[in-house]
Amino acid sequence: MTSVQGKRVLIVGLARTGLAAAHVLARRGAAVTVTDARPPWELRADMGDLLANKIGMELGLHREETFLKQDFIVVSPGVLPDMPQLQAARAKNIPVVSEIEVASWLLEAPMIGITGSNGKTTTTALLGEILEASTFPTFVGGNIGVPVISAVDEVPRDALVVTELSSFQLEATVNFRPHVAALLNITPNHLDRHPTLEAYIQAKARIFANQTADDFAILNADDPAVMDLAPGIAARKILFSRKGQLPEGLFAENGHIVYRVGNLERVLLTTKEIALRGEFNVENVMAAAASACVVGADFEAIRRGVAAFRGVEHRLEFVQEIHGVQYYNDSKATSVDAAAKALSAFGGGVHLILGGKDKGAPYTPIRKLLDGRVRDVYLIGVAAERIEKQLAGTVPLHDVGDLESAVQEAFERAVPGDVVLLSPACASFDQFQDYEHRGRVFKEIVKRLAALPVQPRHGAQDSNTAVRMVPIASEVPVAQSEPPELRLEPPPPPMIEPPSRPTEAPEAIPVVEPLPAPLEEGPEVVAIPEANESTESHGSDEEPELRISEALPGTPGEPQPPHISTPEPIYLYELSAEEMVYPEADFVMSVDESDEAVITLESIPAAESATDQALPFEVRTPVAAAVATRAEPDPPMQQGADSGNGARRESRGNVKQ
Repeated sequence: MTSVQGKRVLIVGLARTGLAAAHVLARRGAAVTVTDARPPWELRADMGDLLANKIGMELGLHREETFLKQDFIVVSPGVLPDMPQLQAARAKNIPVVSEIEVASWLLEAPMIGITGSNGKTTTTALLGEILEASTFPTFVGGNIGVPVISAVDEVPRDALVVTELSSFQLEATVNFRPHVAALLNITPNHLDRHPTLEAYIQAKARIFANQTADDFAILNADDPAVMDLAPGIAARKILFSRKGQLPEGLFAENGHIVYRVGNLERVLLTTKEIALRGEFNVENVMAAAASACVVGADFEAIRRGVAAFRGVEHRLEFVQEIHGVQYYNDSKATSVDAAAKALSAFGGGVHLILGGKDKGAPYTPIRKLLDGRVRDVYLIGVAAERIEKQLAGTVPLHDVGDLESAVQEAFERAVPGDVVLLSPACASFDQFQDYEHRGRVFKEIVKRLAALPVQPRHGAQDSNTAVRMVPIASEVPVAQSEPPELRLEPPPPPMIEPPSRPTEAPEAIPVVEPLPAPLEEGPEVVAIPEANESTESHGSDEEPELRISEALPGTPGEPQPPHISTPEPIYLYELSAEEMVYPEADFVMSVDESDEAVITLESIPAAESATDQALPFEVRTPVAAAVATRAEPDPPMQQGADSGNGARRESRGNVKQ
């Protein structure tokens, strides 16, 4: 286990992975700062916990000087590896690593890593259930949704940590060494992120980089790109094949999945016991079974686990049957190959919904699967035009724009026995938060359709003349007797009516980072903006630190965060001088003289009157009394007492009326 005590650490990206890494490292004595390009009002829900753990924040921008004074930097999976600040850090020999790398430093339990272009989530979830059926203490995480570093505080030494790993996580590993590493397949993917297919393959191959002969590599013998990597792998290789016998490993033969190793040969299960659709899922089952075998899982538990497994949400998930038409949610098919595999699981009568945010891979591999299998294709999102050009001349293509319209059109055209399949072959970020959000919206629309009493006009070829069964908020009012209006987005938190913004956008807000460890227990100073920068707030109006007295009228239909105008720093949380010396900084909020002030003394609640004697390290200013009486406070003055090390601090509290 590697110690991080006293290390200065920067976490880049404040989503699930970044938050988990920040808290775990802070609990282990690191001086942690988090940086995110998003503005503070988008992250306010997490700020309280960060403050409580004395984690510094730099929000709204990435300053190079912050990157260059760290002992190491942890990047979240969504952060581009070639961003200039990271390149500058590498030039100074500052390690830049992923969360999975740091987790491997701190975990004592053995790890099983699963990667590949497709099937990772299904294989990871299935393996977790097999191991639990074999009574192994098991943690399942990684790209499947739970950051692996979360296991550090939960998993005992004798447990098994099963991790789904993406190329984004693997490309920034250095010493990461899973005891078992599985590579399911390789097809072109994420070419909007990786410069070339070779770079993508090399990122995947990082999973084997530090393995030794004491470890295991699980490889798909049917995938040439996977087998091209085999000669450079030091671990013991266990192969699996759906297409033919193997001298050693797992293979399918006459409807049976056989495990052969050394003098042992055993039928683990039959393919009929696999409840998942599609031949590609047979490969996923074999990869999970092979991984379970090498760590000593019970053979009967493997069979029971596979037979009981019904798949994962958003991966060929059966939603409902409406008027004889089946609806499947395959929102997790964010690549062309994943969509092609899902499509191959159906024989015909498919109404296919494609599109979203393009990832750079060609869509032509889908062409050969359309004829005789797909009736209509409904295109959504920004990739619709590119998909239409590459699939032109196959089956009817309908550029419908959004998911709700696509489901509506498919509902009107489908006849009993057909299938409506959402398998987008694209990322979701053009219209949704992520693929999970997209899948939930699809299921919500389908359930809304099922609640409607009117039968669809089956086989309608002109959607303009067909009866529209899904009321669209902008077109059809919803009567009280009908189901409630469908919301494609989750309801936003309450927010203050925003004022208009200046034409020139101000710079984002830097937030003060923590001081080097060792850190004492105690509160933390949070956000003091620099001169000529603006502070913006968004979210609940219940925030106790800042109260907005009035909101200026803004441009209709363009929500913007309120603009807070004050020339003096506002401390959201005071750091007592006895705990640590605060770094010298003179941060102030910017003032736009053309705007009215949105914070006034009248809007600030009266401060408590302090009648007790000040402690030796306590700082008190005339501001509290001035606010309490709504009078102009005296000019700020330097106060403080010797706290044992002679350190003094200046407290400023003027608020401009």
